Amino acid sequence: MRKKEWTIFAVIIMLALSLYGVFLILDMRAIHGQIEDEKIRESLGERPYIIMIGEVEDHAYWNLVRDGGKAYAEAHHMYLHYMGPENPNPNDQRDLLRQAIDIKPDGLIVQGISDTFIPLINEAIARGIPVVTVDSDQPDSDRISYVGTDNYAMGQAMARDVLSHVETIKAGVITGSETNDHHQLRLAGIESVLNESDQAEILSVAVSNIKRVNAREKTYQMLRDYPEINVLVGVSALDVIGMTEAMDVLGREDIYVVGFDTLKENLELLAKGRVDTLVSQQPYEMGMRSMDVIRTILDGHDVPEMIHTESRLVRDVTQ
Repeated sequence: MRKKEWTIFAVIIMLALSLYGVFLILDMRAIHGQIEDEKIRESLGERPYIIMIGEVEDHAYWNLVRDGGKAYAEAHHMYLHYMGPENPNPNDQRDLLRQAIDIKPDGLIVQGISDTFIPLINEAIARGIPVVTVDSDQPDSDRISYVGTDNYAMGQAMARDVLSHVETIKAGVITGSETNDHHQLRLAGIESVLNESDQAEILSVAVSNIKRVNAREKTYQMLRDYPEINVLVGVSALDVIGMTEAMDVLGREDIYVVGFDTLKENLELLAKGRVDTLVSQQPYEMGMRSMDVIRTILDGHDVPEMIHTESRLVRDVTQ
């Protein structure tokens, strides 16, 4: 065999060995995860083992959902394992759901952000694992119950707030995702009200992918493209922060701002008059009540199909 052919052959062998090494590492990680899970299960005794899958691993809003669930678990002799992708990604979230089903927990709490989750939710139910959706629902699945905000109704409430405070509306909307069902429901609620009004027009809708920096960049470009915008609506928790940062860069103080969630930074903006109205959800309560629903199911009792947690409009930090 000539030298050139030997070189090509050697490169192919090295690539094959490298790929084998990668797959071996992934398999070892999976085995390690299974061993760790088995250790957890053994240490729990008769305590129910519940898995919650959120939109992201570390996020101010989802940390509250997780903490509410964990507080309930500790108070009722249960164990909650919270999981979420490093960055918001429905595909990664779906992969976690697949892994969670294979672990065979006593119950699953999952954010039902996409109808691609339906087959997995149905599989979990078929395998005897009760499933509760939280924050975002998949009502066409076999899930037992949904716990969270009525997202469509709150989108409508945001739009009515704008109509009651701004005479002629030229609106720009920043939404967290163009695929996540709860964001789409909020957007649909907003559009259902504003599109029916003679005094309102939605000039632009952009997607932040649930990231503050993206919300800032999208808002900046939106205001450059449509300087006549006098209302900004943020559909996900970090949109408000990014929107106001873009307004600062452009020196815009003439815009009515309404957004979702009373996170600390959002409330500070409300107190300073930078934001006019916020939707107050109850993420901590969502975590607690979803765990309560799972516990009720495990005890053999019926539960409501829909449990809407409190949500309201806040225009003053003292409310």
